[in-house]
Amino acid sequence: MAEEEEVEESGGGKKKLILIIVGALLLIGAAVGGTLMFVGGDDTEAAAVAEEAVVEKGKAIYVDLKPAFTVNLDPQDPVGFLQISIQILTYNDDVAAQIEKHKPLIRNNLMALFGQQKSIDLRAPEGKEALQKSTLQLVQDVIDKQGGGGEVDSVFFTNFVMQ
Repeated sequence: MAEEEEVEESGGGKKKLILIIVGALLLIGAAVGGTLMFVGGDDTEAAAVAEEAVVEKGKAIYVDLKPAFTVNLDPQDPVGFLQISIQILTYNDDVAAQIEKHKPLIRNNLMALFGQQKSIDLRAPEGKEALQKSTLQLVQDVIDKQGGGGEVDSVFFTNFVMQ
């Protein structure tokens, strides 16, 4: 009879443990859900804002400036040459057409910019970022002066080799 009581007590202990765990999980779930509702706001509103941003921007257009740029660096530089492949992002069809139309001018100006670089500067991420910003500004300047305006959104270095 003592054995039967032990079995019943251990079975009851397991049930209590399960109930405690389930209760704790429910409390945690309620706390997380309440926090998300408080912090997150209305999901439909966020989705509408995101969709509106996509509609405003339009479709992404990538213009590839092929072939890759290959320039000789300063003879005093320990690195002999620099090779960069570039793609330009815009959301405007007219800007993409202007980039294609003025590609010889853009390539010429970029060759001059890349030829002035120092390999020591380009080894650091900050140097690459600065060159990327200069490249974007140069392309935007050509579009502003030669084309009908519009925004060049980003410039991507899809290949970057120094040797």
